[in-house]
Amino acid sequence: MRLVWRLMLYSFAVLAFLIVAILGVVGNRMHRSIIAETVSSLEREARFVGEEWQRGADPDSLADRAGRALHRRVTIVDSSGVVIGDSEFSGDSLRALSNHRYRPEIVAAARYGTGASTRASPSKGDEEVYVAVTSGNGFARVSVGTGAVDSIFTRARRDVAAAGLIALLLSLGLAALFARRFSGPIVELRDAAQAIAGPAARSRDRGRTAGEVGDLAVSLEALSTKLGALETVRRDFVANVSHELRTPLTVVSGFAETLAHDDPPPEARKEFAAMILANTERMQRIVDDLLDLSRIESGGWVPRPEQLDVVAMAGELVTALEPRAKRNEVSLRTYVARDAGRVWADRTALRQVISNLLENAIRHSPGGVVTLFTEHDPAGIWIGVRDTGEGIAEEHLPRVFERFYRVDSSRSREDGGTGLGLAIVRHLAEAHGGRVRIASRVNEGTTVAAFFPFQTSDQV
Repeated sequence: MRLVWRLMLYSFAVLAFLIVAILGVVGNRMHRSIIAETVSSLEREARFVGEEWQRGADPDSLADRAGRALHRRVTIVDSSGVVIGDSEFSGDSLRALSNHRYRPEIVAAARYGTGASTRASPSKGDEEVYVAVTSGNGFARVSVGTGAVDSIFTRARRDVAAAGLIALLLSLGLAALFARRFSGPIVELRDAAQAIAGPAARSRDRGRTAGEVGDLAVSLEALSTKLGALETVRRDFVANVSHELRTPLTVVSGFAETLAHDDPPPEARKEFAAMILANTERMQRIVDDLLDLSRIESGGWVPRPEQLDVVAMAGELVTALEPRAKRNEVSLRTYVARDAGRVWADRTALRQVISNLLENAIRHSPGGVVTLFTEHDPAGIWIGVRDTGEGIAEEHLPRVFERFYRVDSSRSREDGGTGLGLAIVRHLAEAHGGRVRIASRVNEGTTVAAFFPFQTSDQV
């Protein structure tokens, strides 16, 4: 789930909880506050009625007038508890009312001057809030049904709920705005880290934290690791380059010093010059391969694929390498599958892939057979070389595509290999969206192949 939606969901959950809490906890307090305010209001009204009664007003008429004015039930009780005035009863019904001397609010008023209670009315049947105060001639009582109080409370809760809903919507909008501003940089950091970390970031466990933040954490962890399976590569690369160049430089330096300070015979001079030339060419090949590899890895070189005839290119390269094959007593063969005769690839890259694979196989298959082949795949074409040479032990296979990695370093240097050929093949195949594979058995031979995908619709 995207970070924006998660933040909005969390905000919604928190705000919804707060609104429910307000309606629950604060609502109860509000209800008690409304009841207390109602009791206070009824007490003031009862005192007003009591003062009017003391001035000599007729109790029943006073109760009727006050009830109409206050929209309350007004009851006037004499000191013995007899109801002598009521805004909702008159005549026989008034005289039929029971004695109120022991009603809770009357008992409390007699003792403390004022009393209140909430209970069902014996005469009306509904629940009411009663407040009674003492008057010179008895008690004045004012009451109101709890339905009116509940109505006030319901309106108040509705207002709180409406305000909470508005606050929820506004907060969600602000949360969305904040989440977008907050998640944007995180997503950019995640994408950048994933781009640098590569497949390592996608292969790690993402179960700890979901979404963009989890992806960012995983990518940064993978990036940290990669910056470290890279510092090691850098150190190995420097050591390997130094080692690869030291031998030819030593040879060139030694023979050049001999030619500069001694006076060897003409034939020795020719031999020394030939050794200098051979080692200079070797260093040149190393430098050229390093430059090619650097351009491919840095993105400075981008393939320009086209439909190429493998048969024609294979014929050219096999012919060019025939003299070297004869020197190693290697028989060169070509097998191009009928359904794998054309490949979607960059011309220069394909030439370099085939050339590197053939040269590598010729170098390691003296007296054997080297076969250039193609193979159809549902997604593309495999182009590879199969030899009957010395083979490679299984423990070396995962590393043969690394720069300067050699199974037998002394043998490769003697044969003029740079240790970069298979690394270049791998990077060229990957630049086309392809891959490489290798299979080998000691003393039985090796098969190395590069995969080139078919042309896709967006490449048309």
